[in-house]
Amino acid sequence: MMMLTWTWAIPLIVATLALAGVALTIVIQWRNFNRQLRSAHSLKISEMRQAWINDLRNAMATFQSYGVSPDMDHHDKREWYEAGTRIELLMNPMDPDFTELHDRMYSFLGATEIADKFTANPAYITVCQRILKREWEVLKGEVKAAGGA
Repeated sequence: MMMLTWTWAIPLIVATLALAGVALTIVIQWRNFNRQLRSAHSLKISEMRQAWINDLRNAMATFQSYGVSPDMDHHDKREWYEAGTRIELLMNPMDPDFTELHDRMYSFLGATEIADKFTANPAYITVCQRILKREWEVLKGEVKAAGGA
């Protein structure tokens, strides 16, 4: 008689273990899915940041190139003003280097002689490099976090 009472327990235990296994699989899959979603989102944000950095660097280089060209009056070039406006629009005015960048850009505006152009150049390059380096470090951190998410 004792044998009959335990015969129903074995299938119940097996079914419970199977159900627990399925539940555990669902939880693990759900966690992995959410992790992949966060990673994909972070990588997309990083791609957009990289494109923004590239656009900013290109605008900075264009602006500088027109600004220091020795035999050219950069004041007559619409592209020079466009590059400057692009820089201002791409930059966050709350960036710690925005004011200095703005000042360095406007020092090119006052440059009429080649000596003035070359005097304005080093400080402009320095602030641009500092901004681009800082943003590159942010990007690297985002990519690293997305890979480890």
